[in-house]
Amino acid sequence: MIKKYFKDWTKFELSFLIIGLSLAILFTIIFKGTIIDMCYTILYFTTALLMSKGKVECYFVGFISVFFYGIVSFNQSYYGELLITIFLTFPIMIVGIISWLRNRDKEDNTVIINTLSIKEIIIVLISQIVMFWLYYYILKIFNTSLLIISTCSVVTSVLASYFEARRSELSLISYICNDLILISLWITPVIQGDSTKIPVLLCPTLLLINDIYGTYNWKRLKKKQTEQSNQD
Repeated sequence: MIKKYFKDWTKFELSFLIIGLSLAILFTIIFKGTIIDMCYTILYFTTALLMSKGKVECYFVGFISVFFYGIVSFNQSYYGELLITIFLTFPIMIVGIISWLRNRDKEDNTVIINTLSIKEIIIVLISQIVMFWLYYYILKIFNTSLLIISTCSVVTSVLASYFEARRSELSLISYICNDLILISLWITPVIQGDSTKIPVLLCPTLLLINDIYGTYNWKRLKKKQTEQSNQD
C-alpha cells in the first residue's frame, strides 16, 4: 500500500521528505522545542510537499497542520498568523478542497491546473492592496508583534490560499513570498536568543525550497495535462 502510494514520487521528492521530517525531529530534540512545534513543522512541511505535487490529500493534512500553527502563533503573540488561521485559512481551505476534488485527474489523484484571466488576477491583487490597511489596523488593535511583517504575511497568505483554491500556479509564487516573510518573522525571536524557535524557523525554510520546486513541478504537470487534453 505504502509502496504503491509513493510510486510516482521522484528520488528528489522522497529524499526531501525524509530529510525534512528527520530535521524536524532532530532540531526539536537539539534545541529543546516543544512537541507542538515539531508537529507543526512535520505536518506543514508534508502539506506543502503534497501541494507541490498537486496531490488532493494535501488539504486533509493541511487541516491538521493549521491547527498546530495557530497554537504556535498564539504562544509567540503573532496574532496576525492566528487570525489568518481561524478566519481566512480554514474557510478558503474548505473552498479549495471542494474545487480540487471536482477538478482532479482521478488516475493519479492530482489537481487539474487552471489558467486564470488577467482580469481576475488584477482584481485579486488590487483587493489585497486595499485590504492591507484593514489587516494592519485590526492587528494593531490586538497589539500584534512585528506589525508590518505580520500584515504582509496576512496578505501573501490570503493570495496564496486564494490562488491555490483556484488551482493556479500563482499560488506557488505567493507561497514563496509568504515563506520569505515567515522566515523573517520567526528568525526574530531566534536572533533575540530564543533557540527553542529554531524548529519553527526550520519549517518556512523547508517550505521555501519546496515551493521553488513546486513552481517547476506545476509547470510540468500543466504541460502534461495540456498535451493529454489535446490528444483527447
